[in-house]
Amino acid sequence: MENEELKGKCSCGHCRDNEDHCREHEHEHGKINDNKHGQENCSCHVGHGAEMKDKTCHCGHNHDDHVHGDHCHDAHCDHDHCHEDHAHSHDGGCECCAAKGHVDVNATKKLSIADFKVPIIKISVSFLLAIVAAICQFGVKSDSSKGAEIAAIVLYCAAYIVVGAEYMLQAVRGVFKGDIFNENMLMTVASIGAMALGEYIEGVAVMLLYCVGETLQDAAIAKSKGDIVKLLGLKVDSCLRLNDGNAEEIDSANLQVGDLVLVRKGEKIPSDGVVEEGESAIDCSSMTGESMPVAVTVGSEVTGGTVNTGNTLKIRISKRFKDTQASKILKLVEEAQESKPRAQKLISKFAAIYTPAVFALAVIVALIPPIFYDSYVDALTGIWLKKALVFLVVSCPCALVISIPLAFFAGIGRCSKVGVLVKGGNYLEEMRGITAVCMDKTGTLTKGSFEVSEVRPSQGISEEKLLKAAGACESMSTHPIALSIKEYAGSSDVTGITDYCEYSGKGVGCNYCGVRLLAGNLKLMAENGVKVSRVHEGYGSVVYFAEDGKELGYIALSDSVREGAKEVVSALKAQGKRVIMLTGDVETSAKHVAEEVGIDEYYAALLPQNKFEKVEKLKNEGEKVMFVGDGLNDAPAIKTANLGVCVGGLGNDASVEASDVVLSTGSVAGLPYAFGVAKETKKRVAENVWLSLVAKAAIMIVSLAWVPMMWLAVVADVGVCIIAIINSVRR
Repeated sequence: MENEELKGKCSCGHCRDNEDHCREHEHEHGKINDNKHGQENCSCHVGHGAEMKDKTCHCGHNHDDHVHGDHCHDAHCDHDHCHEDHAHSHDGGCECCAAKGHVDVNATKKLSIADFKVPIIKISVSFLLAIVAAICQFGVKSDSSKGAEIAAIVLYCAAYIVVGAEYMLQAVRGVFKGDIFNENMLMTVASIGAMALGEYIEGVAVMLLYCVGETLQDAAIAKSKGDIVKLLGLKVDSCLRLNDGNAEEIDSANLQVGDLVLVRKGEKIPSDGVVEEGESAIDCSSMTGESMPVAVTVGSEVTGGTVNTGNTLKIRISKRFKDTQASKILKLVEEAQESKPRAQKLISKFAAIYTPAVFALAVIVALIPPIFYDSYVDALTGIWLKKALVFLVVSCPCALVISIPLAFFAGIGRCSKVGVLVKGGNYLEEMRGITAVCMDKTGTLTKGSFEVSEVRPSQGISEEKLLKAAGACESMSTHPIALSIKEYAGSSDVTGITDYCEYSGKGVGCNYCGVRLLAGNLKLMAENGVKVSRVHEGYGSVVYFAEDGKELGYIALSDSVREGAKEVVSALKAQGKRVIMLTGDVETSAKHVAEEVGIDEYYAALLPQNKFEKVEKLKNEGEKVMFVGDGLNDAPAIKTANLGVCVGGLGNDASVEASDVVLSTGSVAGLPYAFGVAKETKKRVAENVWLSLVAKAAIMIVSLAWVPMMWLAVVADVGVCIIAIINSVRR
């Protein structure tokens, strides 16, 4: 494929119009100049190369040679197209996507019994045909019994095709893709073999019960997505935009900054904005987990995805939806489905070896024992071939392959209910092994909302001059302390500010009206030769100010501890975690907060690189470290920790990108619960593995030692699978 042909998609045929391209692949775009990026290792089974030219739609997806149920491209495919044999758009009701475990980030529809109408109809028709066939076979006693027998065979075959055609087709497709030893092939070989031996009822029963089991599994998977679907409901499909007093309904994705929208009672706010007219109460539970509605009036800022529960509001849009917190949550939810835990990867590798081995053992069971009988053919066709077929059915690893990833996804869903967004099953698995929890102070254990508690100018300096310098110095900073100082000092003329710079972990500096101003901690003052005559010794954070190398004084601020922080620390300790506070604040403030929340080990006056070094040291000592922080300066420590957690940092792209877990409510209250979920999830995975292996081994032994019963094998296999799935998704 030439470069011109590749415009808009890579050589593997997938869209590459944004960062989320080519999902579920073992290769990335842009890393290899020829755009092939290791496609020979692609695990999606999509045909790559020239054969794609005539088989792709404009989005680049192959609809002839691969089943979209294997992996979902719905996040980037916004057109109607055919999945296997049914056309649909990705509206959240697609059986082969949503029911198979894939979730469209644009979906708001909840799955119901109607979404499984196709398999239900198949099962019902097949069952009725099998009943009629059984009546023809066993109930007709007359001279026309030969005709009834033929009719029974025809009806059995019809019943088999109704439920089995899909699985047979997938088995054949697997052969052409090199994926021969899969569960569809197991069921196809076993059921056709049974019918070839004249066991028509058992042959139909294999496929009928397998279809029932698959449908129940799909329903369980869909149910486990419930919490995620609630989050996906944050997106508003359409809204009313006001234009010269007239309201027009438009797609929310087309909203621009500055648009005025009308939000009526019960409607979701389409994007972040400011109330321009009206008074109401906003339900923010979908974003913050807080159940109490928040009162808003003219000038109040509102968040996209929250619900207007009172009077009609007119809201001026301040952000496009793609830039809002809700959009970032949706992206995190999408990412959570992509990364696989180690247990799931091991099971996938196990199944790849296990299934061919089962086929080989089945052949041995069928061919070797008849050697010891007088009539080899009679022994082979009489019982041992049937034992081999039962062996195939029982050995199907679907309980492991389905229930284990489902257990992790269910765990992610439970965590999301308390505002803990885990980016993937592998991170939930990592959480179970954490031994040390390092926490930042400001904005993590404390509210991060500072109030000026003391303004102390140096001798000979007026308070007015100190506040004017403070307002200018902090005018371009977004740090919580700077914002509080700006609010207290009042607005400053920023037109005269030049050479503004930030000193990481120390403060800021700028030129203002011909003088050099500094604002920061004692380290910054000392490095710039500023002698500080009076040091703040009380509780709280303090910012020192200087002009042309001479001190101006300081401003002290206080920050209160978050509600529930003490209980969180106590719960983490009870779970056996070592809790450590790492902060850039001064010793007095650090000690005060540590004592208030019950932390015995803390380190103060740390720069970002110092936090990074502390985390590295703990890891070298053998600890599995979680770092919990909220600011850009925490990103290095978040990234280097075994598990990085960003607190309420959905507006901080660097921290979110570096983190593995995001606390969307801005509170650490959900952490102990998340640790409990991680432990419980691992326990359920282990239970599923042992249940499946022990049950299958027992049934195999019984089938080989006694008379094999195909239907009993299928019931047992499906039963084990359903029990494992129920165990995975239970609350």
